[in-house]
Amino acid sequence: MIRVGFIGLGGMGFHQAKSFAKAAGCQVAAGADPSPQMRARFVETFPDAQVYDSPEALIAQAKVDAMVIAVPTGHHQPVASAVLAAQIPVLLEKPMARTVAQCQRLIDDAEKANTLLMVAHCRRFDAYWKSWGDYVTAGKLGTPVLWRDVRAGYAPGSWFMDEELGGGPLIDGAVHNYDFANWIFGEPESILSSSIKMDPNVSAIDTGSAIIRYKAGHQLLLSWSWSVKGTTLHDILGPDGFIQFGTAGLSVPDDEKGRYQYCTFTDRDGQQTLIKAPAQPDMYVNQAEHFLACVRGEAICESPGTQAIKAVAVAEAILKAGPEGKTQAISW
Repeated sequence: MIRVGFIGLGGMGFHQAKSFAKAAGCQVAAGADPSPQMRARFVETFPDAQVYDSPEALIAQAKVDAMVIAVPTGHHQPVASAVLAAQIPVLLEKPMARTVAQCQRLIDDAEKANTLLMVAHCRRFDAYWKSWGDYVTAGKLGTPVLWRDVRAGYAPGSWFMDEELGGGPLIDGAVHNYDFANWIFGEPESILSSSIKMDPNVSAIDTGSAIIRYKAGHQLLLSWSWSVKGTTLHDILGPDGFIQFGTAGLSVPDDEKGRYQYCTFTDRDGQQTLIKAPAQPDMYVNQAEHFLACVRGEAICESPGTQAIKAVAVAEAILKAGPEGKTQAISW
């Protein structure tokens, strides 16, 4: 039984704890958060767990075999570095850190401690996204491929729109897209970015658009806002066909409803094919099970810090270039 501790018991930390509780061979053993309300909620759900008011207290007093860290992004590096120094394997929420320099510090600390550092890029464990990703990597869309993602809404919380703590949607939210694109497209090369300020009361860039270019010739086109409402566009285009989320009006067998999620592939001749993926277990449970397997030495980490740093590098380039609408090379 692997005893897992959780640092940060807010929305994402609490959700991770509930996901780990569904994984075989895991005990939710301890949690730390400065908020009495978050600690009380955690204990109500996990009555056998110990709770602490700081990461330092949990690290020093709790006997855990692994740690999940879900604090604001600006605190990722110092908290994770302290856990790694104690040689406790870490699952660190995305983005890996606020800057590439902080990411590199974590990679160095993990190497020095000879301890696992996995980053919670949950889409790598999402059967739904992997189903269309497999179509892309199998060449069924041809090459090059253009992935388009446009969305708008409001920030999930106040610290997300703080420049130092969260950095806004172009790092905290869209980092899922950067990492998944890096996974299926290969090395990112450069970006063209432009940002617009919709809310003058937040310090982070709240609205921006970017084209991320990959060495293989593919592109990710992304436009996100966390200060306005708007429509959503999400598709993947190639010279031999395109993929859209949902069934595109195609019928689904009654015995599959609720059991699967669907994308639709349309080829050059207009022939449509459903791409289906099981709805359960969800990506967070899959991620938890993979992390635990890595802790046990039964698997090789599929989302290591050495890969996650590349997604932060994309975000850093976009945020740097956005205010002046420039092109920026991506480096890490």
